[in-house]
Amino acid sequence: MVSPALRHLFGAYFHEDWVMEAADWQGVIDSYVRDEQPPADLLRSLGQEIDDLSAEGGEDNMERLVTRTLGANYYPLPELTYTAWLGQVAARLRQHAAAIDGGGNPPTG
Repeated sequence: MVSPALRHLFGAYFHEDWVMEAADWQGVIDSYVRDEQPPADLLRSLGQEIDDLSAEGGEDNMERLVTRTLGANYYPLPELTYTAWLGQVAARLRQHAAAIDGGGNPPTG
């Protein structure tokens, strides 16, 4: 089961024109955090949900999860799998959570 919050993140922010709004996927995540202003707990929860879904396995399953279940229009670079990319997304969400908790600067690059 996928949470509505995770569907919203991927479906609303990784839409077909996301490249017009951000230079890269990191910018998309940063826009989500800036626009939605989610609490740190939600960001950590989304990161954990991504980890849990990724652990269920299979690269074909991860592609289907991202493109069909979550409704995202994102295809990782050829040298990166969906599973690896989702791990990076989860890590970036946690970086934002840590910045919120610590009052620090959000991740860059």
